[in-house]
Amino acid sequence: MPRTYDYSLTADNMIQMALEDLGVIAPGITPTAAQSTLALRRLNVLIKRLQVNPRLQFKASRRRRVTLFLAEAQQTYAVGSTSVRATAQYGRTTIDAAEAIGQTVLSVTLTSDATTDPGTTFSMKAGDTIGIEQNDNAVFWSTITSRAVDDTVTIAAGLDVAAAVGRYVWWYTDVAPRFTDIESAVLRNSSNQDSEIAVYREARSYDVGVADKYADGTPTAILIEPLRTYTRVTLNSQPTVTTDLIVMTVLYPFEDYDSGTEEIVLPQECMALVEWELAFAVAPAFRAKWTKEMTDNRSMAWESAMSLEPETSDEYFQCGGN
Repeated sequence: MPRTYDYSLTADNMIQMALEDLGVIAPGITPTAAQSTLALRRLNVLIKRLQVNPRLQFKASRRRRVTLFLAEAQQTYAVGSTSVRATAQYGRTTIDAAEAIGQTVLSVTLTSDATTDPGTTFSMKAGDTIGIEQNDNAVFWSTITSRAVDDTVTIAAGLDVAAAVGRYVWWYTDVAPRFTDIESAVLRNSSNQDSEIAVYREARSYDVGVADKYADGTPTAILIEPLRTYTRVTLNSQPTVTTDLIVMTVLYPFEDYDSGTEEIVLPQECMALVEWELAFAVAPAFRAKWTKEMTDNRSMAWESAMSLEPETSDEYFQCGGN
């Protein structure tokens, strides 16, 4: 029998374990609907609290590369569920036959791309968002309605301006959600060459550091402001080259658990932490007695979780040094 390494638990599994630990239900008994609803609500609050706990990192499981597509003269972008310009995975190809204004059936070099996300192949499909670089250098955005493999793609709306052979085409399926933090950012040109750009995390530094905020040019810095439903990204200039992309290494928030059937997305090594933190969170609501043994189990779960991603540094202190 082959070995497996994909053990996981659903939100319902976690709720049952926590209630069993507290003695609210007997082992193997399914919680009532009311018990599950109460515990699921507290599980979501707990997960969001763990996300910002300074004793934990979870960076490896939250880290994503988000690509922001630029628009000429547009300085500010909203990255979130309603964003139409940011994604964690996209494909790129080119126009391979001249397309006239108003055209909806476009000839493309490829309908799949294995270069923008190494190790995977990303193919066009109906419903994807698609951007076409037109002859005026603006990117025209529409939706894919159908495709013929490595031949043509049909879009919902006709081009505003003609597009010559060799003009770029991008597509993606999912928009990037709001992110809570950023580690770094680069500007990627059409030749896939990157140059680092500065990241401001608070408005005052941006206001002081950027003298002319509405100048046309190539962005060299961005201001990141996580808001309630989206993250606002503000450039230090108004882009003039729409084939440039900003690629950000960001930290996603933990996912919501809208139903008990969804899998817990934290690393396997942190399952015990969620179990005992959930038990601790729901104990008052169920009038459950909290014991020393439970406290010990909770403490051990914290120790295990904190050792998962230890901090590393090139600098350290050593006793007796000069």
